Amino acid sequence: MLRDAVQRSLTPIPVTAEARVVGSEPVPPFHKVATEVVWVVFRFDHEAVRPFLPDGVLITEASVGIVGIYQAHTGFGLAPYTRGLVGVSVKGRPGTDVPEGMLVLADIMDEPGASRLRRLYSGNTSVGSARTWLDEGLLHGAARVGDEDWLRATIRPAGDKRRDMCGVDTFLGVTEAGLVAYADSNVSDLDDAEIVSIEITDAAPPVVQAMRPTGFVFGLHALRVSSIWSEPRVVGRSAMGDAAQMFLGIVEDAGRAAAIVRQDGTLIAANSSGTRLLGTQARPGEQLLGGTLAERQALGAALRNSVARTGPRVSDPIAITRPGGQLVAYVLPLEHGEYRADSALVLMTDPHGPERRDAAQLLQLFGLTAAEARLAALVGTGIAPRRAAADLSITEHTARSTMKAVYDKLGIRKQSELGHLVARLQHF
Repeated sequence: MLRDAVQRSLTPIPVTAEARVVGSEPVPPFHKVATEVVWVVFRFDHEAVRPFLPDGVLITEASVGIVGIYQAHTGFGLAPYTRGLVGVSVKGRPGTDVPEGMLVLADIMDEPGASRLRRLYSGNTSVGSARTWLDEGLLHGAARVGDEDWLRATIRPAGDKRRDMCGVDTFLGVTEAGLVAYADSNVSDLDDAEIVSIEITDAAPPVVQAMRPTGFVFGLHALRVSSIWSEPRVVGRSAMGDAAQMFLGIVEDAGRAAAIVRQDGTLIAANSSGTRLLGTQARPGEQLLGGTLAERQALGAALRNSVARTGPRVSDPIAITRPGGQLVAYVLPLEHGEYRADSALVLMTDPHGPERRDAAQLLQLFGLTAAEARLAALVGTGIAPRRAAADLSITEHTARSTMKAVYDKLGIRKQSELGHLVARLQHF
């Protein structure tokens, strides 16, 4: 009773002058603070779910399902709201720019957030409600539409909190615009939990019933999660099957500016952040080379070395003078796509502007899976594989075998070499 009274007293964070609003409607990025989160991961019948998947995504042998139930009383854009969701981990089909991530098959949320969620992130959104509550050491969660529960879950928190855990997760959803991907950047207080039960009821639609668990994997209890949802990006349609577009999308999701540039300095394409940094004068087909002789020589040499695979995986920093100021750029080889034979990927930053630094997402540019990249980002900061394994809730054996695959893909042999690469990606 006391806990319910405290929760009812919470009010949304007022919209500040910095909040992005178009007309009367808030626009992404959206922020939320969730409390008492029930998060369960489970195995399911892959064949039962495949008919419900949109074009562009694949279930893998390692794919798992999730059920999440929580309340978000404060935030901006969607909050306050309550939510229940069902999802499945997927990867993109070859020839698309669909990233690896969690595809949301069904969402339950109250208004007005439900309408915005349906339009921007998840067309499979039903108007309903969700709640979680503690009872004699167990945390229960339920999400319903109308008068009937669709989802129920119960976990037993372990009581060993890991404070300020942070990460960036990729989610996928189907909207009227098509398949979209968005990044959820979060900081949370996590607690491992034993799964007591997961129930998907007969009231749920067929796509949700197809996700009925066949076994448990793990549970999590989050006392508090603060997260930011990025603007959704339409995925699935690659430019003539060019993997370079996928790279640009991954970099955009990581909050970075990037461009595909031929070794002669001709701009082929840039993501949205890159276009904003370069300005209107940098159009496809025009020269990206800097204004001074030294800048042109440095960028030209880095491009040639990257195309020839004779230079480092990430070049030394290079200045590029553009109208309005100077940029700092790093050059990386393109590993796939029709431009790989004569072009490179150029990552750019404003040396005077704030940047999000997510080495894990950028490591995927080198062909690492999301799981490999998360582990490599930790080990690359000097963390021992044993501790990294504990942080990621995997075994030490899995961590060491994964790192062997990481070193093979990156063409390196030592943790110090990985550290050099991660430092470049985090601090350019």
